Amino acid sequence: MLSRRRRLVGAAVAVGLWVAAWPAGLAWAETPPGCRLVPVAGHGEGGIRYEVVCPGDGDETTPGDGGGDAPTCDLSGIAEYCIGASACWANVPSALPEDSWPWESQPSPDAIYTYQSCTPDPTGTLTGWSWYTPPEITVGQAARQAYGALRTPAFSIGMSPVRRAVVGLDTWFWAAGPDGGEITGSAALGVVAIGTPASLEVDPGDGSGPRTCAWSVSDGPACAVAYERSSAGQPVGADGLPAYTARMRLVYDVRFTQGGTTLDVAGVPDTLTSGWQTLEVPVAEIEAVVAP
Repeated sequence: MLSRRRRLVGAAVAVGLWVAAWPAGLAWAETPPGCRLVPVAGHGEGGIRYEVVCPGDGDETTPGDGGGDAPTCDLSGIAEYCIGASACWANVPSALPEDSWPWESQPSPDAIYTYQSCTPDPTGTLTGWSWYTPPEITVGQAARQAYGALRTPAFSIGMSPVRRAVVGLDTWFWAAGPDGGEITGSAALGVVAIGTPASLEVDPGDGSGPRTCAWSVSDGPACAVAYERSSAGQPVGADGLPAYTARMRLVYDVRFTQGGTTLDVAGVPDTLTSGWQTLEVPVAEIEAVVAP
């Protein structure tokens, strides 16, 4: 059974045929009636994944059972929009030069002549060259598209002291690699998503849980953690010492602009997090000896 909760990707892919990148917002106008497209948390390297969610959705439900007019269309894989119960994609813009289009049959001024492929195609009439009119997108849809175009920079975890932390003494963590600048993602209608460095989320790995630290990309006390116990008994790390596995990810505040003017877009995430990076942290316990 196919769930009505579907993944939507932002670009069409085809084998043996050149297919231009499909703006993610275009598929929104084709969402099944009564359903909505929502961003999914945990979008990895700064990208975003969308799912089509229909009324009464459940992870194991079958499309069409109580969903009203929603077609039983699987929007996973390369599919971008639905025609009836079939999931389809088209190369937009057309891969065929305009001087080769059959202009005499153009149904509307906005229609383009392009290749479309649908699965399943039970009648054999949905796949092939035909006129297609790309749906218009709203500013809100363009904002989601711009958000999906954001990419967080690569980084690793910086730590001081370098080799081993010590119980009761501050260990400094920072993000090594990013320059601390803003990141941007562009979309249709001139909408731009702008990510501003906000904070670091750090989990020391000792069971105390994640904490929010000030943004830091160089050695310093902005994110200081004092381990309360040694890492004795933990899995042995690459250097042969038992170690905690610390984690870190970058957090950005996100805003949207259009032509330089700030947009207030409801329902679009206003933060972006990177994927987690890890670091093995051996923690030693030092006992003081008082000499007579």
